[in-house]
Amino acid sequence: MEANSTFDETYELLFPVVYRYVSIRIPKADVEDVTAEIIVKVWRGLPTMEKKTALKSWALTIAAHQIADYYRSNKRTPMMPLEETPLPPHEQLDQSESWATLLSVKETLAKLSPQQVSVIQLRLIEGFSAGEVAEILGTTQQAVDSLLYRAKKGFRKIYQGNLDRGGRVR
Repeated sequence: MEANSTFDETYELLFPVVYRYVSIRIPKADVEDVTAEIIVKVWRGLPTMEKKTALKSWALTIAAHQIADYYRSNKRTPMMPLEETPLPPHEQLDQSESWATLLSVKETLAKLSPQQVSVIQLRLIEGFSAGEVAEILGTTQQAVDSLLYRAKKGFRKIYQGNLDRGGRVR
C-alpha cells in the first residue's frame, strides 16, 4: 500500500482483519467505532511507515494498543458476553449441532486468558507467523510459541473435558 493511498482503499483492505480482531475483544456496541478509529490511525500513519509489506501486522499492533486504551478509559474487564453471540441465519436453523459446537468453542475461548485468545486468533485464524505475532503483541517469538502451545493445550483440556460431561461447555 502506498503512502498516498486513499482512505477508502485503506479501509477496504484492513476492515475485515481489524474488525475480526476487535470484535473478539470488546463489546459489540463499540466494535465498529473502535475499528474505524484504528483504521484512521493507520491511514494517518501511512506516510511514515517504513515496511509497507507489514501493513496488516502494523494495523493489528495499533489495534492492540487501541483496545488497551479502550479498557483503560472505560474501566471494564475485557470479555465478550455470550449474549452478544450472533444468531445463525434463518436458513441454517436446522444445523443445531454446528451452532452448538460454535457456542461451545466460544465459551471455551472465554475461559482462556486474553493473551491466549490473541495468539490463537493471530496464529491459527489470521495466519500470521510467530515473528509477526510477537511484533504485534510486543513480545518474543519464543514467548508466542510457548503461549500458543499452552493455549492449545488449555483449550483442548477445557473443551474435551466439558464435552465428556454432557456435550456443552459449562
